[in-house]
Amino acid sequence: MLRLIHAAAIAALLLAMTSAFAAPAAGGGRHARFLALGESPPFRQEIRDGVRYELEPPAGSIPPRELIAGDKPSPPVSLRLGRISPPVKVPAGEGPLLVKRAGDAADALPWLSVKTPETGDFIVMLWRDPKAASWQKAKSLVVADAPAGQARIVNLFPQPVRMLWGAESILLPSGGSILRPIPNNAPVSLTILTADASGAMKRYYSGSVSANSGERCLVATYRADGESPRRPLKVSILREPVVAIASPNE
Repeated sequence: MLRLIHAAAIAALLLAMTSAFAAPAAGGGRHARFLALGESPPFRQEIRDGVRYELEPPAGSIPPRELIAGDKPSPPVSLRLGRISPPVKVPAGEGPLLVKRAGDAADALPWLSVKTPETGDFIVMLWRDPKAASWQKAKSLVVADAPAGQARIVNLFPQPVRMLWGAESILLPSGGSILRPIPNNAPVSLTILTADASGAMKRYYSGSVSANSGERCLVATYRADGESPRRPLKVSILREPVVAIASPNE
């Protein structure tokens, strides 16, 4: 009998631990995430007393490390170049979403204001203002999350690009966004071209896009903004599972 009681107690404890570490279910409302695209500044270091120390990047050369979105106080979300941020809950309906840098004064002007779509989860795509050449000011484009089995293709490059998606030829204008299906376990060939300085079409990417069941992709073209880039156009392909979102501020 004691062994049975002991076994039951252990089973109850294991069940409680499993519940505590299980992913929480998504709450009501919808969510925004952020994706900053661009190039990191060159690595810098200095030697002090024979020891190498990495130097902080120059001001404005990288996006803010943390953002706070929305009118209500919420935990900051981390932002890294080329990585989609954790989600933040946003209210339903169209309207401006005010974004501040973590650490800014309460009365500071927003770092960014974006118009949200009426419904659905979305990604705010960010790139540094080419005129300012600094992340102190950023440009943005809001795109809806792709459903499972689909690729969201976005052109952030400042001119149209030609995309060969499988057998389909697509001319995507600057700021354009489209959805295309990805057959399960069947990669889709992708070639990206745009006009060079002479006006001739030049290929800047050739590869493929794939996704397993329950996954989606985000394909983005954007302007190379590093120091003296060899190629003006860059491509980012991000693949992720589609799961219920539970944001940190829920």
